Amino acid sequence: MGTLVGSRYIISISAAAALLAGCATLRQAQGDIVGSGGPSMMIPQARSIAPRLDGERSWMLPEAKSDHLLYITNSTKVEVYSYPRGAPVGEITDLTSPYGDCTDKKGNVYITDLSAGTVTEYAHGGTQPIRTLSVPGNGAFECAVDPKSGDLAVTSEGSNGSGVGGDVAIFRNATGTPQVFTSSSFLNYEYCAYDKRGNLFVDGTYPRGYNLPILAELPRGASSLTIVNVDYEPGWIAGVQWAGKYLAYGQGVKPKILQFAVNGSSATEVGATPLTDAYWLTQFIIAGKKAIVVNIHFEDRYIYRWDVLVFDYPAGGSETLDVIDSGSTIGSVALSR
Repeated sequence: MGTLVGSRYIISISAAAALLAGCATLRQAQGDIVGSGGPSMMIPQARSIAPRLDGERSWMLPEAKSDHLLYITNSTKVEVYSYPRGAPVGEITDLTSPYGDCTDKKGNVYITDLSAGTVTEYAHGGTQPIRTLSVPGNGAFECAVDPKSGDLAVTSEGSNGSGVGGDVAIFRNATGTPQVFTSSSFLNYEYCAYDKRGNLFVDGTYPRGYNLPILAELPRGASSLTIVNVDYEPGWIAGVQWAGKYLAYGQGVKPKILQFAVNGSSATEVGATPLTDAYWLTQFIIAGKKAIVVNIHFEDRYIYRWDVLVFDYPAGGSETLDVIDSGSTIGSVALSR
C-alpha cells in the first residue's frame, strides 16, 4: 500500500487550510444548522458523546412500516426518514451513543452503541429492541450483515490511550456470543462489508506510522484476516461496500467512491464515482442506482454542518437529494427496505 499521511479524524490547521484552498466554493443553502469546531481541529471528533435530552422518547409514524427507511445516527439518537421522499418519520432515543448501523434482508436494522459496547436490533419501522448483543473490545463502531448466512459482523475500534484493542466480532445468525478476529497489522477496525458469497471486508488503520489506511478480507469459513494490497490508497477512509462485481471504497478528501476488483490478496482500481457536491465524505451506502453519503460541509475552517446527500451511481456528479442538514455529528446511514 502507499504512504498516505494523516488520520480521517484529525487534521492540523495548516493541512486544513491547504485543503480548503484547493476545494470548490461552498454551496449556499437557507436554514443551515451549523456547529463549531475546536480551536485546533478542523474535522470534528466523530466519536464525541453528547447527553440526550431528558424526557425525549422514541417515536415512529404508522406509515413508516410500509416505507423504505433511512436510519441516520447522530451520536445522541437515530433519526428515521422515508426514502426517497426524505420526510422524517421517527426517532430512536434509547441508546447512549449510536454510531454505526446496518440492515439485513428482512429489513431489520442493527445499531452500534460506541460507549455501551453493544449492537441492538430493531424491526423495520419499530422502536422496541428485538435484542441487544454485547460487543467485545472497546467502541462498537460499524456493522454489516451477511446476505447469505445472516451472520452479523461488528467492528470495535479500540482505544489508543487505554490499550484496549479493537477487533471484528462475528455473531452467527446475529445472536449469541461472537467469534472474535484480530490482526497485528491493525490498530483500529472501522468499516466492514460482506460480498454475496459471505466473504467479509474490513478497513481500518495501521498500528504504526501515521494511522495509514489498511484493508483486509475474512474469507467465509477462514480463521484469520488476510491483508489486501490496494493499488490506490484512498485519502481518509470513508467506508466499504460490495457493489455488484466490485468492492466500493469511499475516499474522504476530494470525495469519490472507488471501485476495486479483488483477486486474492490484491485489489485493483477499475473505476471511480465523483461526488461533486460533497465536501468531506465520511460514510456511504449504495442502494440500487443511488449512492447515499454522509458528508461534512464546511462554512469555513471551524464552522461546519453534517448532511446526508444522494447521488446517481455509478455516474456521480451533483446531488439529487439532500435528506438532512444537522448540527450534530452524523455517524452512519443505513437503508431498510
